[in-house]
Amino acid sequence: MTGPKIQDHQNETKTFKLGGLQEDGRHQKQEIETYVSQIDGVDSVLVNLEQGTVTIDFDPGAIHPDYLRGTLRSLGHDILPQ
Repeated sequence: MTGPKIQDHQNETKTFKLGGLQEDGRHQKQEIETYVSQIDGVDSVLVNLEQGTVTIDFDPGAIHPDYLRGTLRSLGHDILPQ
């Protein structure tokens, strides 16, 4: 007898363009990367200050992109169209 089959989820990578990021914002970069990387289902976070973007690699079976958007907004950043 076997248990239920667990579906394998392939990670997704989303890049968000943020308003309010400053090119010299090392503190902002560290805050975003530290906070978002602690969310269950997030594998990696990379903030690019020059481009004003945050790239997040995550498991879509564990977390929805809208939750990530909301988290970035809660840290004080607007999500801009790319």
